Amino acid sequence: MFRVSSMTKRMPYLFESISKETPLYWRSLEEKERLHDPALEGERAVEFKSEQLPGKMGRRGFLEVMGSIAALAGAAGCRRPIQRIVPYTKMPEQVIPGVPARYATAYACRGEVLGLVVESHEGRPTKVEGNPDHPASLGAASLHAQASVLDLYDPDRSEAPRHRGAVTIWSAFDADLQKWIPLWVKDGGAKLRFLFQPASSPTLIRLQALVKQRFPNAVMHSYEPIDRFNAWEGGKLAFGRPVQVHARYDYASVVVSVDSDFLQTEGASTLAARRFANGRRLRQAGDPMSRLYVIESAFTLTGTNADHRVQVAPSQIEGWVIALAKELAEKHGVDFGDLSSSLKEKDVSHMSAFQISVVAQELVRHRGKGIVVAGWRQSPLVHALVHAINQGLANVGNGIEYTEPIEKWSEANVDIASVQSLKTLVEAMRGGQVDALVIMGGNPVYDAPADLRFGDALSSVAYSVHLSSHYDETSERCLWHLPRSHALEAWGDCRSEDGTLAVQQPLIAPLYQSHSEIELLAEWLEIPEKDGYKLVRATWDEMARASVLGSQHWSWARLLRDGVASGTALPPLGDLELQWGAVQQQLAAWKAEVLPSSSKLEVVFIPCPKMMDGRYANNAWLAELPDPLTKLVWDNAALLSKKTADVLNVRNGDKLRLQAGEREITVGAWILPGIAEHVIVLHLGWGRTRAGRVGNGIGFDVYPLRSASDFYRIVGVRVSKEVGARHHFVQTQTHDSMEGRPVAREANYEEYKKSPHFPFFQAPPPRALPLWEPVKYEGYKWGMSIDLTACTGCNACVVACQAENNIAVVGKEQVDKGRILHWIRVDRYFLGDEESPQVAYQPLACVQCEDAPCENVCPVNATVHSPEGLNDMVYNRCIGTRYCANNCPYKVRRFNYLNFEEEFWKSPHAPETIQMARNPNVTVRIRGVMEKCTYCVQRIQVAKIEAKEEEHPIRDGAITPACAQSCPTEAIVFGDLNDPNSRVAALRKVDRRYELLAEIGTRPRTSYLAKVRNPNPEVKG
Repeated sequence: MFRVSSMTKRMPYLFESISKETPLYWRSLEEKERLHDPALEGERAVEFKSEQLPGKMGRRGFLEVMGSIAALAGAAGCRRPIQRIVPYTKMPEQVIPGVPARYATAYACRGEVLGLVVESHEGRPTKVEGNPDHPASLGAASLHAQASVLDLYDPDRSEAPRHRGAVTIWSAFDADLQKWIPLWVKDGGAKLRFLFQPASSPTLIRLQALVKQRFPNAVMHSYEPIDRFNAWEGGKLAFGRPVQVHARYDYASVVVSVDSDFLQTEGASTLAARRFANGRRLRQAGDPMSRLYVIESAFTLTGTNADHRVQVAPSQIEGWVIALAKELAEKHGVDFGDLSSSLKEKDVSHMSAFQISVVAQELVRHRGKGIVVAGWRQSPLVHALVHAINQGLANVGNGIEYTEPIEKWSEANVDIASVQSLKTLVEAMRGGQVDALVIMGGNPVYDAPADLRFGDALSSVAYSVHLSSHYDETSERCLWHLPRSHALEAWGDCRSEDGTLAVQQPLIAPLYQSHSEIELLAEWLEIPEKDGYKLVRATWDEMARASVLGSQHWSWARLLRDGVASGTALPPLGDLELQWGAVQQQLAAWKAEVLPSSSKLEVVFIPCPKMMDGRYANNAWLAELPDPLTKLVWDNAALLSKKTADVLNVRNGDKLRLQAGEREITVGAWILPGIAEHVIVLHLGWGRTRAGRVGNGIGFDVYPLRSASDFYRIVGVRVSKEVGARHHFVQTQTHDSMEGRPVAREANYEEYKKSPHFPFFQAPPPRALPLWEPVKYEGYKWGMSIDLTACTGCNACVVACQAENNIAVVGKEQVDKGRILHWIRVDRYFLGDEESPQVAYQPLACVQCEDAPCENVCPVNATVHSPEGLNDMVYNRCIGTRYCANNCPYKVRRFNYLNFEEEFWKSPHAPETIQMARNPNVTVRIRGVMEKCTYCVQRIQVAKIEAKEEEHPIRDGAITPACAQSCPTEAIVFGDLNDPNSRVAALRKVDRRYELLAEIGTRPRTSYLAKVRNPNPEVKG
């Protein structure tokens, strides 16, 4: 008779053998406290505890309950929705069922123009990729471009014109418009005003000029909540003309960013990210690497990628730049002409002399190989001084180039987009000088400064027209609302920042009764053709005759095929002479501002990385996308540092009342390490009331605190805590625990040169031995490499994966329960001091283990190993036991607890238009089914079929998963590990390579290249 010992309780294994040099990451302030408090050392950050069944339960009762659950899960997993296949009565040309078509087009958003290649399944655009031939995208696409597909199929889009809120038809609007046209022709449009968003479209600019010719007394205004007005004014101040700045981050040895979030929210961020990553890409120890200094008050994506970050209150940044210029002039002899005497007189002793000295020495040491850039929010004086510094250090013509702005204001007779232009319009409306206002896009009733009271002024205008994709806050106040066509269903054109021309061609006919901006503007002209195609074609024919296109071999067919007109970039401006007198006059008037304090805080407004200025508020993919830094979903917050929170006695979720004069808002607080002291950061774009069923009522509207004079920052804000008032925030970073494991690894540049294999020494020793001979893969052996140095944390991969793989949105409540379905996540880790931490990002999806723990525990073989080493999911077999998710050490498996489409949309099925956005090559999962990353196996299968037809092996680069294809920095690389010439095989040989949790013997196919920072060796800490 054998004795059976009682079951033991196994503790998670500890890593006592880790090197002391291993970075100690933390994800939240609470976790940091646990890591450094011996009394809390044994506690684990388990966020989602299982609910205990009431009372005691015996073994038999337990088995009965588990059997019932298994039966129910099996029933849910086997159910399939009823679908009907209806054949074509007549097959359209160029349509092959199951074979997508791809078309080149372009996409413009807030100053960034991207060339795109859009995949279309039988007339339905389903996926957006970057155009590799376009100089601004280089094959990548931003998260907003990726999410634009969902905007196209948004069920809340406006479907028809409205007159005084009542649905009507376009002919009714046309008839009403024709009553006004003769009056405007008679007086030249004396009381006719237009309000545009900034645009670089040659067709729009041509039509604006024609409208101005027909109505010479009409005035054209321009406004955007986050504009470049200060940058243009800075160019005027420095050179007598506005200039477009082009920074070659791949060329520079040192980059100094003065409150510029060039990696995410400013200008051509996709191109900037690629260039920045190229300047820091390491293949072996000793490769050159640029160094980034960031001076900012908020904690931006660019700031998280800095080697050195200087926290400065918004009101002090101007003084900081003056101090830098003074240091360069006095200590290093940089010639600033007549400015030198004015700089000498300025007292900037309150600035950190050491910080400024270090940055100045770096810029001088790398004279001609440095870059200084200023953010859009900064004053014209800051921009002018930055121009002077770049010229004085011979950076212009090397890392910095100037061209003419792509927004041709003088040609179109349009104001430069600014709050001043909007203010002039409001004053004219209040003064009775406006009888008719045409608002082309935008939402000024929602996002105009509160003190202008734009909505009230609009009510005094007799004839108001608003063109917008949704019936929004502004549409509600206008006489006429007109539906606006989406970029994927309208003809257009645009210029990227370097001036390269691209055409925007539609992939689908308008889903509703909508018009594009150029089609509506043509209604004010006496031209025979007002169709979008003919308007754009006429513009390009005119440019061809004027030799703007530059090539005798130009053709319309080639343009549509390529999507971009090569060789049309604007030439760099010649030698620009600085106007020292104008800058000196501004500098002489400068006075240092008082530092913010606990009684008078400073507020800074920045665009939300997801919602921007509010235009994407109804996009569910973006609402559920975790913020890159806070990891909040479905919300924005008042961000403040721990020091500031302690002074105010504030904790996460407390509601704060912010008051500036007569303006006030209430917003929830969130403590974020890295925010400057006595500063509160507010993200714009939330708190909408007429966005749609997704965007209504989520987050906090902070625009009511903004004024025309305090457009980007407010000094002296009074803050009080609302007693007992709380807001429930949901964030994803602490859903799973690291259990103390070194999942992300890093070293500084000097350490890397001394010890190229440092990731190996930071790893714990192996804990498991193989139980059998490893499988030899004779055919394809798919693998992935992720470079943590190149990853900026932009989240484009997350949205791309969601679009490609039909991943459902679950809503805030379900995310709070840990049920988010994203197949890839970007984990954010803090390192160091809680007031000024460093940040590391780590994309993590299923790593396709060769010895996968999930496969061993599935009772129905729903997760199996393919002959090529992929960890495949067979949805039809899955009965929802969730054993695989429990046994996955990476926590990357996602379970459909509910039919999330039904739960989210509150209907048996998602709206029909949402279903049109789905990829037909990927199964739509339902309740009771487990899902995870598949390396985009559908793309692998397509490449196999094509290679077989062409009778050759799959070439390297023929397969690119959605995450890798969208990555602007090429941090993610995929390929065949058995191909010695493939990029992924070469990256496997890089000395920084390591496998995540390799010590437990899972043998993951996804490997990482450890992060390397490049701090200044002269700066300690």
